[in-house]
Amino acid sequence: MLGKIGFRTSWFLGAVASLSALGLLNPLSVKATGENQFDNTGIVFDLETIVEFEFIESNGAYQATFGVMNLQTGEKTPLLVEVKPADRVQSVEAESTYEDNSGESVSNDFKGTPGNAVPQPLVAFKFQANTPYLFYLESTLNGRSAGILYSMNSRNPGGNKQLRFEGDFSTLGTGGVALSWDDTGSLLVDPALEDQDFDDFIIQVGGNLDCPFDNEETSQ
Repeated sequence: MLGKIGFRTSWFLGAVASLSALGLLNPLSVKATGENQFDNTGIVFDLETIVEFEFIESNGAYQATFGVMNLQTGEKTPLLVEVKPADRVQSVEAESTYEDNSGESVSNDFKGTPGNAVPQPLVAFKFQANTPYLFYLESTLNGRSAGILYSMNSRNPGGNKQLRFEGDFSTLGTGGVALSWDDTGSLLVDPALEDQDFDDFIIQVGGNLDCPFDNEETSQ
C-alpha cells in the first residue's frame, strides 16, 4: 500500500523520491546503484516513490514546460505547464532586470503565478525504483522553440548549470527542495543579454506539500 508518508516498498513523502547514480542514454551508460540521488548529476530513488511538485513562480519571457525524463527509455513526462509566458502581457523587447526577482509581488520581468500562468500548479509523479531520471525545462517564444535545458549539467551546452537545487535528498521529506531554473542557455537568448538570475521557473519539491492522494489508497 502507498500512503501519504510511508516507508514500505513504496513511499510518499508529501512530494519526495529516492534516486541512484545515473548516466546518459547516449553516449554514457545508465547505471543504477541502489542509492538515492537528487542533484545536478542525476535523480534516482532506491524505492518506488511518489513525489509532489508545486509551481511557485516564473520570471521571464519564455513560455515553459517542466517535466521528468526517464533516462532508460527516453520518455519525457510534462508536469507543470505554462499556458502563457506571464500573468500580464509585456513586450518581449523589455530588458531583463539582470537580478533575481523571485518573491516580488510585482515584477516587470514577465511574472507568472500559480493558477494564472500555470493553471494546475500542484502535481505528483511516481518514480520507479533504481531508475535514472532527470528534469527538463522546454521553452517557446511566440510559438517558436527556444530550446530545452536539463537538470543534469552534462546534458547542457558547455556543461552549464541551468538548475539550482536548494536542498538535496535528505531534505525532500522535511523542508523540501526548491528548484530554480535559469533559461539563459535557451537557443533564442543572445549571449550578450544573458542574465543568469535563476528565477525563470521556480518549483517546490517535497516538504510535505498538500497530498493529492490524501483520500486514496494505491496498491503496489
